Amino acid sequence: MLRWNPHVPVLTKAPAQRVRIGLAVDAGPSLGYGHAVRCLRIARAFGEEAAVYPISQTCRRFFEANGMESSIQDFRSEVLPPVMVTDLRESHSITRSIHEQDIEHISIHDMGLGQCHSHIAIDGSIAFAVPYTPDPQQSRFFGPRYMVTRPSVSRAPAEGIEDTVLVTLGGGASAEFACRLADQLRPLGMRVVTTPGFGSNPNRPMTPDSEIVRTMARCRFAISASGTTLYDLLASGVPAIAVAVDRLQLQTADAFQSQGAVLSAGLLDRLSAAELLDRCRELLGNPELVSRMVASGQKLVDGQGLRRVVEIIGNSGRDIWKTPQTQTSTVC
Repeated sequence: MLRWNPHVPVLTKAPAQRVRIGLAVDAGPSLGYGHAVRCLRIARAFGEEAAVYPISQTCRRFFEANGMESSIQDFRSEVLPPVMVTDLRESHSITRSIHEQDIEHISIHDMGLGQCHSHIAIDGSIAFAVPYTPDPQQSRFFGPRYMVTRPSVSRAPAEGIEDTVLVTLGGGASAEFACRLADQLRPLGMRVVTTPGFGSNPNRPMTPDSEIVRTMARCRFAISASGTTLYDLLASGVPAIAVAVDRLQLQTADAFQSQGAVLSAGLLDRLSAAELLDRCRELLGNPELVSRMVASGQKLVDGQGLRRVVEIIGNSGRDIWKTPQTQTSTVC
């Protein structure tokens, strides 16, 4: 019997229970960091019941660095677990193996991308770049209430907020932009904490999660790429300026801005120092705006997505999930 602990995202289980859930994920130095983080959160929730099938070496090293060595399996294994969850950015041979073995298949997507013929599709995006193809045989769970976010971080009281900005832009070349933004923020007198993602510099260590949590709790605001981390920030009530590393992410940034949850600064590679500072000053000088943004963000992303996704995966073979679900997001 699986038991959910709302304070610690781990499911306890009978110790003799075998692996029954596999998670296949792809990520590389420049793209897919959010996919790896999402898979890690789900794997930790299921504990020893889950095996991880990293597609790339970068992804494998990520899971090893996060203490998941014993859960890592080779995707070329002849026999897969009875339930497979795929979080892939493009088609892969492991999907063929899933179909050949006729096992339960749950697919996780972003913005309608990477769709496949699975029994259950989960997409926590607020915007869809590609409309889903109608499939009456597939159960679907759409909208930010199904985004796999970290456990919500409790924000410090007003007197505990510091003159700090969290800058989190993912991995690869985007991580290098974070250092540039830190230099641009110096006129504001703000301390900047950056997260490198996978990063393009192997000698730069990853920011400890404890430091990220502390910064989320006490920072004035965050500047974030419009991926998984943006949803984390909104669920925790962190005011955010959203930037987009590409035109797909721009749809997410603009969708959240249209709902009053963020300030969108547009494409990262077109963002000038003056434009960035204008948006920062807008947040710093308008507490009523910040309050409205926080309320809107937490209404859209309530921080319970991991619990919901774990419940769907853990009950994937039951009839309760056989009825196709409707989209829950108000933005499409």
